[in-house]
Amino acid sequence: MEQNSNYRVLSNVCVSCGVRIPDIDFEIKPAMRETYGLFLVTAGKGIFIIDGIEYPVKRGNSVMLFPYSSISVKIYPNIMFEYKWVELTGFEIAVMISRTNFSKSRPVAPEIPVESLFQYFDVCDDNSDTVYAACRTNGKVLILLSYYIQYYPSRKSTETDYIMQARDYIERNFREVSCTVKSVADKVQLDRTYLYRLFKEETGFSVIEYINNCRIGRACTMLNNTNVQIKDVALSVGFSDQLYFSKVFRKLKGITQAQLAQMVGISRTHISNIEAPKNAHTDFRGNPAESG
Repeated sequence: MEQNSNYRVLSNVCVSCGVRIPDIDFEIKPAMRETYGLFLVTAGKGIFIIDGIEYPVKRGNSVMLFPYSSISVKIYPNIMFEYKWVELTGFEIAVMISRTNFSKSRPVAPEIPVESLFQYFDVCDDNSDTVYAACRTNGKVLILLSYYIQYYPSRKSTETDYIMQARDYIERNFREVSCTVKSVADKVQLDRTYLYRLFKEETGFSVIEYINNCRIGRACTMLNNTNVQIKDVALSVGFSDQLYFSKVFRKLKGITQAQLAQMVGISRTHISNIEAPKNAHTDFRGNPAESG
């Protein structure tokens, strides 16, 4: 078994690094340590066994070993198997790894499309005990992890980013008639059906429900504080159809168009305090409303 490694503490984020070409099976038993191990298969294929589960890997695959885990390696007869590794520690490292799609149940990543990725595993090429050597080591580690965040991102963080982008777009543009489910999907570059599912899971609303809630909320403010006509309020908050505005208002606030007209024309009572009935439908059949 050939091995080249440096086990001294290289910096405040990197503990060790090296390259290994195993010629026999071996095992690293569980250790009570708070370090991560990132492995990159650079040649051939083999099997990583992490906490008793076998993960076949080949050239280009990356493997993440989480703290307090056991790992062993099996090799195939007459097949070369080589990999590089870095051992990492620290809160900042944990945060960066959390932004990748690695997890204890998903420790293997497909090939990262970065031609020189293997070079960033050579973080200990400077053996001097100097501040700038440690800084260079930190820099290489951060660049290395940034590639995994870019090309193997956490699915949850990516989905959250999509929803944040969608909400920001809606809240900035709901007053425009052109703010539709399609325009939101186009903005975040997602299929409408996929966006509907993500948005509903994250916010509890469909996209069109969120748009309409923004619009009706603004309409309530205007109706309480100005003397504008309903048709003008409808247009100013993004509804091109006054009838549709009234139906959406009734759905969300639980009052009819006649009641709305009476309230606006006579008493202008606190519309925003009226709650929708609990059994209100969530869609309008035959209306020009969008799904999603």
